[in-house]
Amino acid sequence: MKKVLLVTALFLMLFGNVTVSAKNSTTPDINFEERISVMVQEHKVMTQNLIAYMEYKRESIDLLARVAYKENWYTDKDKLTARWTMGVVMNRVVSPYFPNTVKEVLYQKGQYSTTKYFFTDNPPEECYEMARDVWENGVSEMPKNVLFQSQQPHLGNGHWKVLNGEYFAYGG
Repeated sequence: MKKVLLVTALFLMLFGNVTVSAKNSTTPDINFEERISVMVQEHKVMTQNLIAYMEYKRESIDLLARVAYKENWYTDKDKLTARWTMGVVMNRVVSPYFPNTVKEVLYQKGQYSTTKYFFTDNPPEECYEMARDVWENGVSEMPKNVLFQSQQPHLGNGHWKVLNGEYFAYGG
């Protein structure tokens, strides 16, 4: 166990921007093992958080691809309607008026009825590529207050754009 702690301490000192010093080489540091144990625990927590974030990101990208695919992937050859649908979802995630995760936005009561069909088939890789791009970069041409997308023209507070029978409307 001490070898593992020592190797971990050396690794953390070299790569973790951590300093550990002994009072002198003949007097062992009484708290050395405790400090190493704390550092190891901190790194375990950081690793768990990183894994949780990567899982959240993977799930969010998958759900973005599925909503765009089911809602309107085939409505236009340029896939602009699908991209804007993803943009509306991401705008909702950051809006104080909606839940703050992609999953919660999509499964919110009365929203996105296509969620019940999400797992009946798989979107093509092109759809996932678009979802990754929207996740990382957003939809630059879409204002952040475009919070509604529907085939019903009465939703929202005015229309930003209308494309292929889909109304993209302002919220607020």
